[in-house]
Amino acid sequence: MPYRSLFFRHQTLNQEWFQPVGTVNYPGEATPYTRISEHKHITGQSHPRTTITYEYPRADGDPYYPIPRPENQALFKRYEALALAEPNVRFVGRLATYRYYNMDQVVGQALATYRRIAQEEGRWTTAAAARSVAAAK
Repeated sequence: MPYRSLFFRHQTLNQEWFQPVGTVNYPGEATPYTRISEHKHITGQSHPRTTITYEYPRADGDPYYPIPRPENQALFKRYEALALAEPNVRFVGRLATYRYYNMDQVVGQALATYRRIAQEEGRWTTAAAARSVAAAK
């Protein structure tokens, strides 16, 4: 399956902040990178220096984003039919569904899949459900 990949360039700067938010997207074709992330916004740390990460799109490398084209969706549907025919095998996440998801959505999808499997196998009890809800808080 065709995917777009990424290259990451990290840079530590001698300044407290670089940008006002954790991630700023740069969708224009004139800019070679697609976003800059400043991790201190996400982690809440306090430090006189900061580290930023530039994300550059690439055609090769680890698969990150599916390429939405009709021919790719048709190929995915053929693979999906084969996968659905496999007993006791579950596929979740971006690579499995050939869709873009935010990471919180992928985690939710994985937890929901586990819950369905546990219910099918009779391992999902009221106590297990209560522990799951408590862990999510």
